[in-house]
Amino acid sequence: MTEANAKQVVFDPDTQRIAMIFNFPVYPERKEVRLRSAGEVVRRVLSLHMLLGVIFYEEPEKVVNWAIDEGLWDYLSPREQEIFRMPLTNLGPAEKKWEQQALQSNRLTWRIEGLHALLWSIGRVDELDLPIERCDGSYMGEVLPALGESVQPFIASARLRPSEEMVHMLEQHLQLYNQQVEAYDKGEKHPFDTMITYERIHALNWVCGLIDEWDD
Repeated sequence: MTEANAKQVVFDPDTQRIAMIFNFPVYPERKEVRLRSAGEVVRRVLSLHMLLGVIFYEEPEKVVNWAIDEGLWDYLSPREQEIFRMPLTNLGPAEKKWEQQALQSNRLTWRIEGLHALLWSIGRVDELDLPIERCDGSYMGEVLPALGESVQPFIASARLRPSEEMVHMLEQHLQLYNQQVEAYDKGEKHPFDTMITYERIHALNWVCGLIDEWDD
């Protein structure tokens, strides 16, 4: 996505919640649902898990080496590969730290909401609450592999929810998004966080095979 077409975020001045975002694809590229395999989805889960590790872990190079050792490099998106290369560059420690801190305020950190939805899609989360409060990622340490641990058992155990459940959840979130747009256009308040809704829609669109690329 070029800078001219980058997401534009509008904050509610009273609550500082995200009121609306522009310049991003919500609706799918096609209508036919073609669920991705459990293997594809679980590797996307792991890619996002490791991405957040590279952004927030105090020794991101260890996360990058973990991804390489577990054979997950090729499953990273082009944008993710750019980020994973940073800890392995010849930059000095202070420069690397600055780069990492810059990522911590990047909108990529919202990918935790997509990760939450993907974990739901493989049954590691029982339900998705309404998109009001940002995901508390502390539970993820209990359901995702720890740094340095083999990811193969986690991959082998992955099972997708039925397609009917996936489509129903996606439709629910598209309805919520339309409510948010309508409220914004009318200058009315709504209780939902639009970025949470978007990240879930993006993840579910991807799982359902309704978009081709993960990077948006």
